[in-house]
Order: sequence, then C-alpha cells, then structure tokens
Amino acid sequence: MKLTILSIAILLILCIPSRAQTHYKLADAVAKGFIKLKITGNDGHTGKCATVQTENTTSQTLDIDIDCGQKILCSDTSAQNLVITQTEHVRLTAKRIVSTAVFAMCINAHKGSPGKVGFRLSQMAQGALLRLTQFIEKKKFQNSQAQSAVWSITDNYAIASIGTDVGDDYEVTNALRGFVAKEKHVNFIAAKPKIRAEKMLAGSFDIIVETQARVEVVMVDANNKTVKQFLNATKDAGIIRINFSMKNTDFKAGKYYVIARVNNKETKRELILVE
Repeated sequence: MKLTILSIAILLILCIPSRAQTHYKLADAVAKGFIKLKITGNDGHTGKCATVQTENTTSQTLDIDIDCGQKILCSDTSAQNLVITQTEHVRLTAKRIVSTAVFAMCINAHKGSPGKVGFRLSQMAQGALLRLTQFIEKKKFQNSQAQSAVWSITDNYAIASIGTDVGDDYEVTNALRGFVAKEKHVNFIAAKPKIRAEKMLAGSFDIIVETQARVEVVMVDANNKTVKQFLNATKDAGIIRINFSMKNTDFKAGKYYVIARVNNKETKRELILVE
C-alpha cells in the first residue's frame, strides 16, 4: 500500500511541467537569440541619452533587465562610449518590440559627445566603475557632477573636477567626491555651501474675482512643485490685491513662480528670481 502511494506521488511530480525560465539579463537574452537588439544615441552624454530597442523573437513573455553598469559601445569611434547608470526592466510579450530610453554617462572624456548614432552591447563595468554607477543609481544623481565622477574613474580626472568648491549643490558634490576618493584611496577637499546675502523678496498684483470663490496663491519651483503657500481662502467678488513676500535664503537659487488660482483655475503667474 505504501509503495502504491509513493508510486502515485512520484508519477504526479513527473507530470507537473517545469516552468521555463523567462527572466534574463539583457546580454544573456541576446546571446541566446531570444531578443533582437538595437541601441541608438539620443545626443548628449548624460540623462536619458540612449534608447534600447528590444524585440522578443520567442512565443513566450520575457522579462529583461537592462542593468546599471552595462557598457554600450558607440559606432562612431570619435565619440564616447556609454555606461548605463539606472537599471530598467522591460516586459516583452511574444513578438513584441519595446523602446526604452535609459540613463547613461560617457566613459571617454577625451572624445566627443555621441549623437544619434548606433551603439552595440559591450561587457558589464567592473570594480570602481560598477560600484560608482550603482551609487549614482541609488542616490539618483543623474547629473553633471556624477558625469565628472565617472570621468574621474575612467579617465583619472581630478576629484576637484566633480562639482564646484562653493555652490547650492555642495551636498551632492561632497557625496560624489567622497565616494570617488574612497575608491582611489585619497583625501578630498569638501565643497562648501554658497553663502548668499539675506534679503526679502516681495511683490503684489491684482486679480479679478467675478463671484465669491476660493482663491489660492502659491509659489512653485521650475518643476511646478509648490514650495510655499501665501493664501487659501474664500473671497468675495471684486478686485483683490495679492501681496506676497519671502526670504531668499529659505529657498535654493533659481526661477520660481507665484501663481494665483481662482476655484483651482490659474489666473495669474509672476516670475520670481531667487539669488
């Protein structure tokens, strides 16, 4: 009886179909012939400066990882090669083609910036460069300071070339300088915050409210993110004088806008330069 039960159990296990692997690294999927690949530059050497087009050649759904640290080589030998600085995941149903813009940075400082030209897959970055790209991804430092940090590893640029010694982005600069300095086993000079003369910024403007309405006045940054609210109240019909003021040192230097909304509809936008 026990033998019969065991035999049935083994038979059931053998009848269960094994699940085929469907999750691959980009290079592995290409090597196995599961996907066709086309990589094109988008101009520039930081930000989403390349597009990876993947085509599923199989009849099953594939999950593809375009890994941070993956190098791609430019077909124009006078232009820089790139290293991907943020992992992207692509799901490809059968026979599907997907184009994915990827964050990448240049790894040949002495060459020109690549244009809208072709690239081919290369090997993964190793050692300090791989660790730096993973740090950039973790901190979301997809910026010019991070590009300089990459060149400090790939082309031995001075650590002082990462950012500036004084500025509003000193925290980012110091994080990158510190990381590269540790990789190179050297000391570094920390950047300092930019010291700005404190002053009040103020202004006023009029808006017309035709009927009783909810009036909101806010200040937003260049990305349209609200950074300060001046007014949020119900106002009677008429001409309303809007007064606003703020201390410049409460905000990073840059362009801001004071916006008046009546019943959630924008009626006025004033540019404010914070220095």
